[in-house]
Amino acid sequence: MKIPFATFKPMHDEIRKDLDQAYNKVIDSNYFIQGKECELFEKEFADYCNAKYCVGVATGLDALYLILRAMNIGNGDEVIVPSNTYIATALAVSYCGAKPIFVEPELETYNINPDLIEEKITDQTKAIIAVHLQGRPADMDAVNEIAKKHNLYVIEDAAQAHGTEYKGQKVGTLSDAAGFSFYPGKNLGALGDGGAVVTNNKEIADKVRALGNYGSDYKYHHIYKGTNSRLDEIQSAFLRCKLPHLDKWNEYRRNVANKYFEGIKN
Repeated sequence: MKIPFATFKPMHDEIRKDLDQAYNKVIDSNYFIQGKECELFEKEFADYCNAKYCVGVATGLDALYLILRAMNIGNGDEVIVPSNTYIATALAVSYCGAKPIFVEPELETYNINPDLIEEKITDQTKAIIAVHLQGRPADMDAVNEIAKKHNLYVIEDAAQAHGTEYKGQKVGTLSDAAGFSFYPGKNLGALGDGGAVVTNNKEIADKVRALGNYGSDYKYHHIYKGTNSRLDEIQSAFLRCKLPHLDKWNEYRRNVANKYFEGIKN
């Protein structure tokens, strides 16, 4: 059952004044790409996730794609993904030229079933993407154990899991790197598209940043075949307004969900 958007309208109403001020601040600054708002949001979101690095990008799909590129995954490689996920998880793998290898979910969680992963690993396997579907964390201990055994990267698709915890640890720090989406429907949503890569690996963070900026590590110096994928200043400013309210809004959503569970008896 889909909850009407009006249910969540108070979330925006609560910070409407802050959003207006954030918008005006960016307009008055006349700085719209790679400015102070994005820099500050990256630091604040990294701190929120208890991670060392955050790199803002254009979308959640781009976040996964750029992580894979930063890991040098491409033609001829295979990446294990859950068969039950949004299409962006597999698209990111395909865009790199690699092949997505699908693993069925656990019936209890609908997340990737670790017991079925090893049978899909081949000499071409380079990484496992675990998706925290609808905010429910995947079994990361089991996934990481398998990855360590076979010398594979682990990537979290945390597009739906801002603020989710796994055994007391925020998602986004349970792998080599994690991709987040700030699509407006997410629990931390911008007022347009947006995404981020979170990691404790400086090499991955630096390479993602360069790849998303036309492959440039500094102006007019291009070291990779990059793309244009950056979190703009206005969306960064909006996200900065919303981030301090995220935990409270997550609790609000849980309360709404519980009302459905309590009200539906058949």
